[in-house]
Amino acid sequence: MQNYFLPNPQYIFDTRGRIRLKLLESLKHLVFDVFGPRFTPPITDQALNDLIVGGRAFPNAVIFALHGVLLKAALSENTTDVPKALEILKDIANRSTGQPDQFSVQPLAGDLLHPDDVYLLKYAFADDLGLTTSLVAPASEVTEQCKLLVTEALETLGQTAPDWMEELQLLTNQIYFAVADTDAQQLFGGASVFDAFGAVLINPLGLKDLPRTLMSLVHESSHQQMFVYHLDDEIVLNDASASFTSPLRKQPRPMEGIFHAMWVSARMAVAAQAVLNSPNRPTWSEELREHQTRAIRAFRDCEDTVAEHAKLTDLGSILFSNSKGAVDAI
Repeated sequence: MQNYFLPNPQYIFDTRGRIRLKLLESLKHLVFDVFGPRFTPPITDQALNDLIVGGRAFPNAVIFALHGVLLKAALSENTTDVPKALEILKDIANRSTGQPDQFSVQPLAGDLLHPDDVYLLKYAFADDLGLTTSLVAPASEVTEQCKLLVTEALETLGQTAPDWMEELQLLTNQIYFAVADTDAQQLFGGASVFDAFGAVLINPLGLKDLPRTLMSLVHESSHQQMFVYHLDDEIVLNDASASFTSPLRKQPRPMEGIFHAMWVSARMAVAAQAVLNSPNRPTWSEELREHQTRAIRAFRDCEDTVAEHAKLTDLGSILFSNSKGAVDAI
């Protein structure tokens, strides 16, 4: 039986091919069928084919974010953002829209990114809690310091746990720094959404050292891995309006969020162990143990709540079992 927990770069690579075709199918439906009768399509069917599947490179996160704008408009029946999204689609085909070959680490800022890309990515990362709805670029000195931390953390992962590194690159090789435009800039640590597949948002104010940076990258990429599993399966069947508490987190939250937290906590703990077990582990690797201990504690907390209250699909039950087995084996 396939283990869905441990890194499997080939599975993610193959799944990306399916994601690409699903993205094309959904964009065609939105542009030509849903909005075509009201807004003149800004692109031909062939041009849209070329944009999504015509090149060698996998579509970057901006294309997913553009799709997200149109999908949200269709589901909400609010077309306010549609004209701008279609105008961007008209122009975007004339510039590079493929995922970078290597990791891209940069601030979410208009002076380094195309303004349309900034708009789309901010739209994708905006959340209902208001933590990431007003994002700005961090100070340049913060950006440069954290780019060095991310680069070294990625190099460490590549040297100590190459399978984790290869999978992470397939899941999210676009890393954007941003802070909230509020007095409470450290309220969020990062964000991952399928509407920006291939990218993660990280608050650089939380990247204090290499162990924390490495764990943050594993955390956010593991959310993206779970989004992959959600493509064809609900995973969690609990009513979305139902919420649950746990000993470590008294604030109620939906089972979907608890399951995600359980999964990424387990992945952080096991990834830390992979680094610690490597003969190439860095001198600072022992500092990962504190992060690993906290991750295991968070996993156990979520595990109890999931075991007692979750209604899972067959795949969800396998994922639960896989994560528990991986943590138990540490």
